[in-house]
Amino acid sequence: MNKSKLNNIGVSIIALGHGVTDLYANFLAALLPVFANKFSLSKTSIGVIITIIGLSGSMFQVVFGYIGDKWSRRFFIIIGPTIAGIFMTLIGIAPSYFALIFILLIGGLGVSSFHPHAASTAGNVVSSKRDSSLGIFMAVGTVGYAIGPLVATSLMSSPSIGPAKMPYFSFVGIITSILLYIYVVPDKSHYQKQETENIFRIIRPELKLLSILFVIVTFRSTTNIVFVNFMSLLIQQRQLSLMIGAVVLFIFSLSTALGTFLGGYISRWISRRNILIYSMLLSSPLLIAMLYTDGILFVIMLILSGIMISCANPANLALAQEAIPKGASTASSLIMGAAWGIAAIFAMLFGVIADLFGGNVVPAMSISATLPILAVICSLALPKR
Repeated sequence: MNKSKLNNIGVSIIALGHGVTDLYANFLAALLPVFANKFSLSKTSIGVIITIIGLSGSMFQVVFGYIGDKWSRRFFIIIGPTIAGIFMTLIGIAPSYFALIFILLIGGLGVSSFHPHAASTAGNVVSSKRDSSLGIFMAVGTVGYAIGPLVATSLMSSPSIGPAKMPYFSFVGIITSILLYIYVVPDKSHYQKQETENIFRIIRPELKLLSILFVIVTFRSTTNIVFVNFMSLLIQQRQLSLMIGAVVLFIFSLSTALGTFLGGYISRWISRRNILIYSMLLSSPLLIAMLYTDGILFVIMLILSGIMISCANPANLALAQEAIPKGASTASSLIMGAAWGIAAIFAMLFGVIADLFGGNVVPAMSISATLPILAVICSLALPKR
């Protein structure tokens, strides 16, 4: 098998793993109205759930990323989909609010263990096409993320499956881990223990650039997390069904997949800096317009805002990985993990804001939609290269 063919298979299988892992990661979003009713939760309590899964599924990527850069990445790539699959499918049978939090915490660690190593491997497989390779990797992950709410809602509401049999769906994650074990074999350096190097020494030369990227991703991710997790509550607030909420989430998340995919290829002709600036500049008005429209206009705004909010994802990640090539997993974990973890903490505040407005999520979502404008201001400080 030639090297190009092997690389294509590697990218495809890693992208599949990303899609399956993120499918499980987004099981919760469409079911939040169910748990809100089941456990009589306020929007603030829902915000706590969002923060917990954000911290375990994102912030711990920094820990796993650093460990993987020093030792083998392969174990984390393989085990992630299985842990995520086993625990995230247990949410339907959670007997209490705190049991739900515990299940989400462990399932989130499975998500965290996979992402930084898979992202750095995807970026290295076809080094001459880093942006497009990462675009495929991230787009497939976002497709899985989009399908998650539909799958979770279908399993939960199915008379023949229901909450009790949801755990059987973990077999998809287990099979994916087997495929990753067979087909994705990082180069020998991934198995060898690297020279001990302090994480701060790794990032210090590009600390300014990484800090700017970190803040940009944090602002944008806060908006994304709020919209993804509050979307089903918005649909419930409009007195529409749980399945309609899942479909809306699917459309929005699929639009972000399209935006991520397009962003990876657009960077061949437009600078990464300009992609960051223009995509976020357009996303804010589109998101706000979506909140105050309905019918076909709502769907149009939903799709366009999803594309714009995610278009800069590959550019963000590629800039970080190229800044510290000796710590690609660390770079990935900072951009995909730590920034999203901080964003999840901020997202909890929007639950508090919703409660201040009597449980109405529209004002909270409207405020969060302005954060990409702050990210644009930060993007102006990026070097023009």
